[in-house]
Amino acid sequence: MHVLMITPPTNNSATSSLNGLHVTKLLGISSDSESLSVKYCNGESPSTAKADIEPEVHGLIRDLIMYIHEKEPDIEKSILIFLPSYRSRVQQWHLLKSLSSLFKVILHNSIDTEQALLDMKIWKSRRKIILAVQGAESSVTIPEVAFIIDLCRSLQVYWDSNRKCEILGLQWVSKSQAEQRRGRTGRTCDGEIYRLVTQSFFSDLEDYECPSILRLPLQQQILLMCCAEQEAINDPRVLLQKALDPPDPDAVQDALDLLVHIGALQPSHRGRLEPTFYGRLLVSFSLSFDASLLIIKFGEVGLLHEGILLGVLLDTQPLPIIHFFGEDDLFSKDIGSYFSRDTNRPPIGPLKEVILMANLCAFKFWQRIFKDKSRTEHLNRVLQFDDIKATEKTVLETEEEWCIFHNLARPSLNHVAVKYEDVLSSLHRFRPNFLGTSDGFPSYYCPRDFQHKCLLECLPNEDEDEDADAAGLDDEDLNISVDTRECVTRPFVAPNDFKTKNVADKLTAVVKEIKGHYFGLAPSDQRQSSSESRLSVDKWGKLCRHFLKGSCNRGSNCSFSHSFQAKKPSCKFFISLKGCRNGDSCSFSHDLGTSFSSVTKPSSCMPENGNADPALLIRLFPFADDGNILILDDINFHFTSNIARSYDPLRMVATTHLLESSISDPSLTDVKIMWGLHHPYQTIIGKSAESQVLWKSVKCILWFPDFEICGYGENLEGQRSFLKNFFKYLAIRILADALCEVPVILTMNNLRFSKLQVEKLGRSCFFFLTESFPFAEQSFGELADVVPTEKLMEVSKPISYVFRMYPPADIESNDFQAAIQKCLHDVQ
Repeated sequence: MHVLMITPPTNNSATSSLNGLHVTKLLGISSDSESLSVKYCNGESPSTAKADIEPEVHGLIRDLIMYIHEKEPDIEKSILIFLPSYRSRVQQWHLLKSLSSLFKVILHNSIDTEQALLDMKIWKSRRKIILAVQGAESSVTIPEVAFIIDLCRSLQVYWDSNRKCEILGLQWVSKSQAEQRRGRTGRTCDGEIYRLVTQSFFSDLEDYECPSILRLPLQQQILLMCCAEQEAINDPRVLLQKALDPPDPDAVQDALDLLVHIGALQPSHRGRLEPTFYGRLLVSFSLSFDASLLIIKFGEVGLLHEGILLGVLLDTQPLPIIHFFGEDDLFSKDIGSYFSRDTNRPPIGPLKEVILMANLCAFKFWQRIFKDKSRTEHLNRVLQFDDIKATEKTVLETEEEWCIFHNLARPSLNHVAVKYEDVLSSLHRFRPNFLGTSDGFPSYYCPRDFQHKCLLECLPNEDEDEDADAAGLDDEDLNISVDTRECVTRPFVAPNDFKTKNVADKLTAVVKEIKGHYFGLAPSDQRQSSSESRLSVDKWGKLCRHFLKGSCNRGSNCSFSHSFQAKKPSCKFFISLKGCRNGDSCSFSHDLGTSFSSVTKPSSCMPENGNADPALLIRLFPFADDGNILILDDINFHFTSNIARSYDPLRMVATTHLLESSISDPSLTDVKIMWGLHHPYQTIIGKSAESQVLWKSVKCILWFPDFEICGYGENLEGQRSFLKNFFKYLAIRILADALCEVPVILTMNNLRFSKLQVEKLGRSCFFFLTESFPFAEQSFGELADVVPTEKLMEVSKPISYVFRMYPPADIESNDFQAAIQKCLHDVQ
């Protein structure tokens, strides 16, 4: 019997055969196989033993490392340890800190592989120990790894039926995973692997890991199947039973019941379950099921943009706020610096929600402080004709440095920004009923005068003595500073900033409703439960939580009830993202309470009303001699002539790049037409005195982009560049003439708007979409651009998008306005 055995790898390099050697014998540990399994594996078999990593295992790893170090004189041969969870890596790291004179501990995961390789290259005077996650099984080869210590555990996502959510938990690896780990050594030098389980325990491991289809909820996969256009694959009951590992039919039925309950599926006249508009919208986001639900529920209560960010963050790893390894206290400090809870209010809830809110605030902080500054500088360069491309590298370097000062991960922030635009594009393709009234004004402008001035402090590097280990490398390769700097102007976001309280309250309510769906609690059921609970409270009072634990020492003097008929205290974990792990055995109440939710029922997510009302556009025009409307680049005056039939032509101005000619349309007689102005530069920046007078009277701007006539055809990059220039020049003009109150109305096909991500282009120049509505073609003329739909229930129609400019308060100053005006004067 092999006890805590060493298994030699099989590869092309020279490998010493170590079969039959016992780790216990090597380390002088005497015990039988059964007691060792109980001590280090929590049991005799993987089927009955928990995969938790006990302190004794960490001690065994340390002793084994010392044995290998004393046995192997070549210190360039490194040791790779598979520690699947963050907590296990921290515990092992703390245990090895006292041996720092002998070893350099390196962290390796799927995110910082490049940094791990750089560390392997740098440190030469000490043996390297790599603490690796399971992703290292199949990542790039780390050179000079000669020894592997494998705990035979892995971190897997699985569905917890008690908590009604997906959680990460430790599981025993399969034999195939163990073999894959063995292949990480012996590639560039001789190799050995130490598996910290008994041979009998190892023999009982499963041959292959459990497929995700058997351990994860099926609602997302089933909804995707139902949304498939081919009828042969859109019946999930039939299709899933043909899988190599078919799931339990009861699990399939549970997922179908949930989807019907929330309104994502409904029975058709043929008796089959078919996706509703709501269901198709959910799967269009390419996010997890819960994240997609959260986005739509936030959209229904008027917080769409915060909902998108929270949904994306829910699926993002790593999150923007950096959790430095082993620095839990610093991480807590950073969380508090971004999400400062009001001490006069109850806390939002469990830690996951707090971390989610902190990262939302961190993203907004990045947008408000760094990105707004970059956008402003970009507008300055546009007028000064600087080489914009030459400055891009500098901006990126500055952004990386700024993020480091505030303990933020720039790649994570940019990932969230990209996914945000993807979700927004999906919404514009489907146009649910809440989209048109969703105000894009960013909450990070609340308050408008929000400011943050960095105060940097140099902190000494605790590892200054390690610099000598990096002999033979240039400073550029080393990239290590003797000190680090961080911003100490904390908190970065105060409790009253960015509408944080409102968003946090809505997050609690939305998570509560989602949990209600999972537990099968319809609002009517809940009202009945709440009524019974109120009767219980009135008669018996609230149950003493200390009495439940048998620890109340107040007896009859306790102000809470000691009767089991009293209402239990509410379980704060039950309605959290992580859920309550105790399920029905929890000592606290799992009643969702009287206020089920302030959000709308899922069934209210319907397609937008298709009726186009001309009054929606007309109401944005000025009246009572309050200025003019400006129609930009209406080449053949198609829209100008139609609008003139519904509005006073004397208060209309239209531009065209055509040369002046006679006009035969009588509706245009009183319209002021500006000829020969190429759009957007000449129409907006202008070069004549006449155009200067024009802008002073403008109260509303309209543009009907015609990419075909402008020569861009289906060239999406050309179209995007055209729109980008429009927003840049218009931002300069509006800032120069203080016209921020003027609405800017773009009318175009919604699918074109989605493909070009026009909302993002406008936002880059401080234009925010405040509303949108169907364009009344019968009243104002047909739009030439028709884009075919690609998916069922997508819409393709002309939409008027109303943008308003909201620049930060610091660039609306008189000094900035004077500088812009001077640049415009120089250009003209």
